[in-house]
Parts: sequence; C-alpha cells; structure tokens
Amino acid sequence: MKRHARPGLLATTILAIQFATPAKAEQVHDLGTLVISGGLTPVEAREYGRAATVLTEEEIEESGEAYVADLLRSLPGVSVSRTGGFGGRTQVRLRGHEGNHTLVLIDGVEVAAPDVGEYDFGSLLAADIARIEVIRGPQSALYGSNAIGGVISITTKRPTEPGISGEVGFEVGSDGTYEGRMAVRQRSERGEISFSAARRETGGFDISGTPGGEDDGDLNRTYNLTGRFFVNDRLTLGGTLRHTDRVSDTDSSVFGAATRAGLVVDDASNAEVQESFGSVFAELETFGGRLQNRLELSFGHIDRQGRDGAGVRNQDNTGTRAKLSYKGTVALDSNDVDTADHTLTFAAEWEYLTYKGNQAFFGPGELVKRTREQTALVLEYQGSLGNGFDVQGSIRQDYNDRFDDFTTYAVGASYTLPNQVTRIHASYGTGVQNPTLIEQFGFFANFRGNPTLQPEQSEGWDIGIEQQFLDGRGIVDVTYFDDELTDEITSVFDPATGMSTPVNQVGRSDRKGVEVSADLAVTDRFDVGLSYTWLDASNPDGTVEVRRPEHEALLQLGYRLPNDRTRFNLDLRHVAGNHDSDFTSPSFGAMQVRLSDYTLVNLRMSHDLTDTVRLTAGIHNLTDARYEELDGFATQGRTVFFGASSRF
Repeated sequence: MKRHARPGLLATTILAIQFATPAKAEQVHDLGTLVISGGLTPVEAREYGRAATVLTEEEIEESGEAYVADLLRSLPGVSVSRTGGFGGRTQVRLRGHEGNHTLVLIDGVEVAAPDVGEYDFGSLLAADIARIEVIRGPQSALYGSNAIGGVISITTKRPTEPGISGEVGFEVGSDGTYEGRMAVRQRSERGEISFSAARRETGGFDISGTPGGEDDGDLNRTYNLTGRFFVNDRLTLGGTLRHTDRVSDTDSSVFGAATRAGLVVDDASNAEVQESFGSVFAELETFGGRLQNRLELSFGHIDRQGRDGAGVRNQDNTGTRAKLSYKGTVALDSNDVDTADHTLTFAAEWEYLTYKGNQAFFGPGELVKRTREQTALVLEYQGSLGNGFDVQGSIRQDYNDRFDDFTTYAVGASYTLPNQVTRIHASYGTGVQNPTLIEQFGFFANFRGNPTLQPEQSEGWDIGIEQQFLDGRGIVDVTYFDDELTDEITSVFDPATGMSTPVNQVGRSDRKGVEVSADLAVTDRFDVGLSYTWLDASNPDGTVEVRRPEHEALLQLGYRLPNDRTRFNLDLRHVAGNHDSDFTSPSFGAMQVRLSDYTLVNLRMSHDLTDTVRLTAGIHNLTDARYEELDGFATQGRTVFFGASSRF
C-alpha cells in the first residue's frame, strides 16, 4: 500500500462511534472521508480547500519508523532536525516556519511546552499511533498562536470492533536497541476504552562524533489512556491521559568553539523529562441533532531536569497549561449536523500558561512563576455550494493579557471539475505568534528576556491542483505557497557582555515554495510514491533561514510477493541546500554554514506469519552515509532491526 495518501485525502475511515451517540450507532450516517483537524468540525476531504496530508495506520506500520518525527520526514512541506541521537531535541518546521510556529495536538490536546512554545518530537514514539494529519499554512484563525506554520494532529489507536482486542510486540536492533509494547482495548454499545504502554531503550551512538567517544543513549516509557462513555442517546462523556518519562544522554554544546569539530564535546551530560497531558470532555446533541455541543477541559504538565558533563544538575523547571473550551455547531440547512451542507460553528477558549524554575542556578529570578492568560472567540462556516464547489471560512479574536489583542481570519475553497478527476484547491489566511515565555522573561545565565517584544504576524496563500489518472490508479498533487512573516523574533548576541537577547527583526521574512505528492499503483503488487518540496525561506536581511533544506525529495517503492503475505519497501530520501548558524568564534551565530547534501536509503520487509502475527525487519541508512542535520552533531550510521507483533 502507499505510504502517504494524497494531500487532502485524510483519514480513510472514521468510526461512527467517534461522532455519534448510541442511537446513531444503529443508523450511521455516511460521513465519507474526513479531515478531522481541518476545521472546528471535520471536513470531507473532497471539499477541503487547505493543503493537507495524512499518514494512516497501515502506512505508519509499513514505514518501520520508531519515532513520529521520522514519519513526518516523508511528507511535503515538512522539515525535521534532531540534535544528534534519539531523545535529543527534535524540531519540526512547516513551510519554512520555526518549530514554535507548528501547533501539535495529540488526541486533540495541545502538547507544546509552555516555556518555548513548541513540542519536542524527541519524546514521541510511533507505537499506538493510528493517524497523523498535517495541515499546512496559517491556521491561527482556528487555533490561535503557535499555528502560523500549520497544525500536526496525531490520533492514537481505538478499538474497531465490539469486544476486547489488543496487540503486543517487540523490536530489537543495532546500538543495543529494544522496544516492547502492548495495548488493550474494549468497545461496547455503551462506549470504548483503550490503554497502551511502550518502552524503548537504545544505547545510541556518540553524537559528538569524537573518536572513541561515549555512546549517548535514550530511555523512553510512554503510557496512553483514552475512553468515552455514552450516558444516553444525546450525551457522551470522555477523556484522555498520556504520560511520557524519558532519560536522554546528551553531549555539551560549545558556543563560540574555535572549530566546527569542537562545537559538540563528548561528556556525561543528560536530560530527564516527564510529560503529562490529558483532557475530559462532554458532548451533547440538542434540537434533535441540529446543534452539537462540546465542552472540554485539557491540561499539560512538563518537568525537565538536566545535568552537565560533570554530573552536576544545571536545569530543573516546570511548565503547565490549562485550557477550557466550548464549541457549538449548528446545521443551517438540515435537521442534523452530520447531513448538513452548510454549518456554522462558534467557539470560545480560555488558556492559562505557567513556567518557573525549581532551583536558582543562575539567580533568584528563576524561582518566580511566570504566567500568561488569554481568551478567544472563534466563528467558522463550512458550506457545499453545489457543482463541486465548497468553501470554508473562519475568523478569530484573541484577547491577551500581555500583548495587543489580535483578529485573524482564513478562507479555503475546493472545486472539483465536472470530469470528477481534477480538483483545484486554494486557501488564504493570517496568523499571529506570541513571544514565548523564555523570550519574554529569559531565565538563563546568558539569555536575557525582552518584555517589549511584539507578536510575530503572518499571512499566506496557496493554490494547488490534484489530478487522478489511469482510472484512479494514480494521483498527483502540486501546490504552490507564499507566506510572509513580519516582526520575526531572533536572538542577538553581544560579545562584550556574553548575553543574547531576543528582538523583533525589522522588515519582511518571505517563505515560498512548491510541494509535490504523487502515488501510482503500477500493478496490483507494485506501487510508487513521490514527495518533493522546494523551499525558499529568507530572513528580512536576505539571508537563508537555517535548518530548512531548499530541496527534499523522497522516492518510495513497494512490492508485495505473490503469496500476499510478504512486502518489501525501499525508500530513497535526498536532502540538499541545508544551512545552519555558524556558532564558532568569531561568528557566534552571526554567519552561516552550508551543510553537505546527502542521500539516505532505507529498506524494510514485513511478513504476515498468520492473519494476526506479523514479522518485520529492515535496514536504516543502508549505504552508511555520513551527514549532518545540525552543524557539529553526528548522525546515526547503518542500523538493522527485527521485530514481531501479534493482534488479538
């Protein structure tokens, strides 16, 4: 099967139980293929105007990747950078924007760290992930700050049949790597519940690249619980709870090293992170299904501790998020939202962020709890106007206690030509990004906060054409995008004081490019996939934005043997035109270096021993290529793995 679906064709099947009360379980409406996170309510893919891509459960399993960040590398418009080994800080950028411009949701709960405003993908295992949706372009009109680059929405697995089900599995591989995972799920007429646990440990490799250096490993333990209960035909209660506990070996970075080889030094430093996220919600249908209501309370709690190369603790902080939201959707032309061609959704949000140091490593200011509060009102219209023409429009008003209030808006349109195989999609939107708590208040010995920072603002548009060919066996989507960012925040280093300070840059930062996605079923057994991104992202002074390659291309070949149980996948990924800041002296980040282009080859096979037992094996970085994603950080060479899983 294909590894990634066509842009806009998201989520192959949505369980009726996720959107219906028990009464509707008897009379299920055909909701079609939906974009779950494309709006305040799900949008049918053939009607969606914004650029979006999905990875389905089958594609995730076929990829052989252990981390979600490595799955995202296969998608157009996505750039990923990791500070060395597994567990290291991992940033995901959409369309050339910063990592804190990407809103990340797991089972609908925002998971960004309150202090830096972005989610560290280094902690996110692929085990128990059912679907990943990526919505590209400014989404602040729906989601507020942290979404000017786009949204990544991740959904964990749910029971698909009545009764008890689950799975167990393991994987072993190079660098002393092993993973064990299990999941138990139950579904009945009154509701559903799912629990999963995964433990992955790797001895890793030396991320400093020092000959004979100590390996930098990672231990990750993740637990996930979701459920919902149908109180009656109209009322559903539910919730989620997710916890990750990880310990990651790191090597120290040297700001102002004499040479590039000295930017990362081999030592015994490490980082420990405990992340907890959750929500409780209530869904109520009123007026016979014409008005659907959802009230949700969600939270996030992140603790971090760190030790330097001598084993001395140098970091201990806590960040929290609390969010209360209400959403109501009314059918404008029908007695039921699920069957309406025109809907109007209104929403209200309240969010409260905190961050503080638990020890005063650099001064008493670290012990002061920093807070931020904001509220928002949102309105969204979705409509099918007939003859293949569909639109979505939204407007949002944010009220901030620390910054100016902002209004953002967006519109998307999709038109399917009468031939039913050609679709044109386009969108336009504005966005806003509040400074992070770290940028506003500081906290570090060599980093001074700037309380006068202004929010970053953006506007962007895209237009694309999706074309099916060979009687639906192939599909290609080409999208052009153009984004403009103003008041971009950057850090300025003062050699005289040794301090860095965030400032708003004067001028405009441009991001434009082309995203291509194509899939072809050459035969019933052989398929080909292609993903390509050309990106031109620049700072206001004309310099290239770092850690965003100009070219990224992925070619995927898949073949299933005549026994219909064995499948081989070959991936070739090429990256070119990647730059990083030059942190050696005397540059101190003021200049840039271009990293070498590289090509990676991954090979994977799977064999269904029975209808419920699957064996997997593969080789990552088959040619043992040497490359860098960040200047000074080594990357992993050739590795092999073997695994098995069983469903019940």
